[in-house]
Amino acid sequence: MAISHFQFNVCVDCSDNLYTITDTSSGTVTAPVTAETLTITYPNDDSVTLDLFANNDTLFVNSLNSSALGCTSVSIVFDVANSSDYNLYVVYTDANGDIDVQSITVPSDGNATAEEIGGAIVSALSANGVTASYSSGVVTFSGSGFSIAAVNNSTTNILISSVTAETLTDGKYILAWSLTDNDSTYTSTIESYFLCDVECCVRGKMSTIDVDCDCTGDKATDAAIEAMLMLQGIKAAAACGKDAKADKLLVGLQAICNNDCKSC
Repeated sequence: MAISHFQFNVCVDCSDNLYTITDTSSGTVTAPVTAETLTITYPNDDSVTLDLFANNDTLFVNSLNSSALGCTSVSIVFDVANSSDYNLYVVYTDANGDIDVQSITVPSDGNATAEEIGGAIVSALSANGVTASYSSGVVTFSGSGFSIAAVNNSTTNILISSVTAETLTDGKYILAWSLTDNDSTYTSTIESYFLCDVECCVRGKMSTIDVDCDCTGDKATDAAIEAMLMLQGIKAAAACGKDAKADKLLVGLQAICNNDCKSC
């Protein structure tokens, strides 16, 4: 049976500064797969393409999770009870200020120990300029201004367990997935607004409202309500495809959160 519905969804975890892209397609690929890519366009319009190509089946049969761009430290855990390759991507800013990506594949025959796989991942990361170490089933790597994306398929699971030093940048992310198998080329695109920072800001402002105060015109309360309305406006505009309006509201809300709004 061929692919009947080609789609995916995006889930943002603001508390861990991660986002997960999950395959929700219907049907199956018709081997051989000859091309598969995932292109991520960030709010600043920089983009990077992850080559998910596999010769016999799609790698992206479960999900892909990614840390925020600009991280200085990330940890991952992995499942060693399998015979499939481990696939990671390091996204970074090069010397010219452009976004680039390095693909890392660590093969496994199902007999490797956790130490052997962890050591291989560490070596591959180090070859890409990222300092890494392995201990007790966890690979921890660090550097300056990078992101890690990990592919989780039906037999190989790599999970990002912690991220430090960078949050997901607020704004519109465009994610485009393309796959070519023996039947056809399929494409699916999602535009998603990540709003972690401004949502945290709004929650903070709302939490300062004095519910026992019966006064009117309280500046803190008015500012909190205004911020909440702007946040909901961003979500509504984005849902209706009014990106320009959503972007304008986001800039205004960021000004309020950064105390740059002199009229507040």
